[in-house]
Amino acid sequence: MAANPDLSSVSQPGQATHLPALYEHEVIALQRDGVDFSINGLRHQSGKWSTRGILYLTNLRLVFVAKQADIISGLVAFELPLAYIRKDKFNQPIFACNNLSGECWPAAPGGGPQGSLPPHVFSLYFKEGGVGTFLPLYFRFVDIARDNMHQVQQQPSAPQELVATAFVDPSDPSRLYLAQPSEPAASERPSAPKYAPNYGVDEAYEAM
Repeated sequence: MAANPDLSSVSQPGQATHLPALYEHEVIALQRDGVDFSINGLRHQSGKWSTRGILYLTNLRLVFVAKQADIISGLVAFELPLAYIRKDKFNQPIFACNNLSGECWPAAPGGGPQGSLPPHVFSLYFKEGGVGTFLPLYFRFVDIARDNMHQVQQQPSAPQELVATAFVDPSDPSRLYLAQPSEPAASERPSAPKYAPNYGVDEAYEAM
């Protein structure tokens, strides 16, 4: 998990969009606008960040990109590796919007299940429309990331097949990526993410 992950600029009619810079064998599954994101335990003065922006779901991460950078902290984006998310829960309050809450371990020295750093607590509020398209894909990719962390990259076609056959909820404004946006050359992209090699074995964190 990291603040301000690498982004790439893609020009669209009338606007420039910042997309996650993809790792090798990573694909964007969908994009969801009108999402409020909040997270705590950050290493700046307030320790919290709450803003509105665009949420991207890939086969490896949730990546939130704010509409505007935070003046104080400089935060503009945040990534949550699916393999490090825990206690995730979909909430449907009566007098508020649908939201997804959970915790995510820091992938940094002192992080992990038995490290000294506590997990970040996050919430994603879906302010516009339903989640019938987003939720099934999210939970499916989380299951894959947790169970096959070291094998998921060996099947680059599997994520795209899941997207192509995803249920489309008319009330869910998520945009499915049946084709991937133009990417920089492989040499310009960040290397594949590295997780603690013993994650899921003895639940102890090991530095990268």
